[in-house]
Amino acid sequence: MHPTLLKVFGLEFHAYPAMLAVAFLTCTLMTVRDLQRRDPPVYGSPHGGLWAFIGALLGAKIYWILQYSEPRYLWRAVFLWEGGLVFYGGLIGGGLALFIYLTVCRLPLLIVADAAAPYVALGEAITRVGCFLNGCCWGMPSSMWWAIAFPRGSYPFDQQLADGLISSSAHESLPVHPTQLYMVFGLLAVFVILKLAGRRGHPAGRTAVLYLFLYGIVRFAVESFRGDSVRSLAGMTVSQGISLLLAATGLALFTAIAVSRVQRAGRAEPAGHVAALENSGGVTRDVPD
Repeated sequence: MHPTLLKVFGLEFHAYPAMLAVAFLTCTLMTVRDLQRRDPPVYGSPHGGLWAFIGALLGAKIYWILQYSEPRYLWRAVFLWEGGLVFYGGLIGGGLALFIYLTVCRLPLLIVADAAAPYVALGEAITRVGCFLNGCCWGMPSSMWWAIAFPRGSYPFDQQLADGLISSSAHESLPVHPTQLYMVFGLLAVFVILKLAGRRGHPAGRTAVLYLFLYGIVRFAVESFRGDSVRSLAGMTVSQGISLLLAATGLALFTAIAVSRVQRAGRAEPAGHVAALENSGGVTRDVPD
């Protein structure tokens, strides 16, 4: 745990916002680069990333207020420098803001979504490193050899103290699942899979819906080990419920795209076969008597 990365001239640079900034800059620029390398190129702009970033921050803050506070405090969502962000709110808010930007600029929505999807996974992986350094989003107590104990004053320590799991004289928390790192490794795997999938010719939108499916699976699995989430939805956390919905939606859309592609290929094949016969002189035509 290292919530403050460094101090320069009396200024403190905290781990989570620093990792968030690195994720935004890196993944925005890489998405724009990939779009411009397409054939034909799509001349996107980092402005789209800025729209998505602001929308994601607002969405993440609004979601946090709705889940952990009261709706009457929604006006505080504009205080982005205060703590409290939830990824799913950021995904919704960022996606909506990007949709508005692409519509206004008349850029191809599905093509941009395909290019951005791998970097959304990479960006969250970078941000989850910030979660680990900050000590938030921690896991349940564990006896596994890779479990990690957080120091006195950390979020896991305070929670375990409030739950009576440790005494006030303890110097560190009980070892817990490093769920932040589980997410990092899972998201890096998703990033690699999406980049490999994007190299093959496929209908527009398939990489984006594959992201929905894979992310839903990874998040659902990791949520099973979280120690900071209340299980209030049929024995699951709220995020697990959303993850199941996300994975099901991604699978349904992925299947629909595949079926549509097969159907289009089936309709095109007879026409191509007839044209080949005509060119070879092998088609007989009915001539009226």
